[in-house]
Amino acid sequence: MITFRVWLIEVPVAALNAFVLMDRVYAPRLGALAAHQIAMATRIGWILVLAGVIVHFADTYAARSLLLAGAFWTALWLAFEWAGSLLIGRPVHEILVGWHVERGYFWPYVLVAYLLAPLLVGSIVRAIGRRSSR
Repeated sequence: MITFRVWLIEVPVAALNAFVLMDRVYAPRLGALAAHQIAMATRIGWILVLAGVIVHFADTYAARSLLLAGAFWTALWLAFEWAGSLLIGRPVHEILVGWHVERGYFWPYVLVAYLLAPLLVGSIVRAIGRRSSR
């Protein structure tokens, strides 16, 4: 499945974004919250680009299949984040920090982007295709 392949490609990009850019570049200069916000906003941007890759290689543009791809993509990240964090002994309260949108954190928005990006990009590509065929 193309979604899994895109996810495998994205893992090192996400690691670079989190462990190098967010932790070592942005956070010392701007603080932890601003660093998180910049890194997650950037991540949402590349999610849309990678959703374009998924749509490009998809066999169908059916809304159901694109939503299923987004759900699979989201599940992969949730499993990776939780399993990886727990395996390295990270406490749950630390894992949950990014979930607090009321404190300005963006992680839930990133997950929504993973869920809906293939459907959104597929809908845009379909609309552009219909418009250009007229």
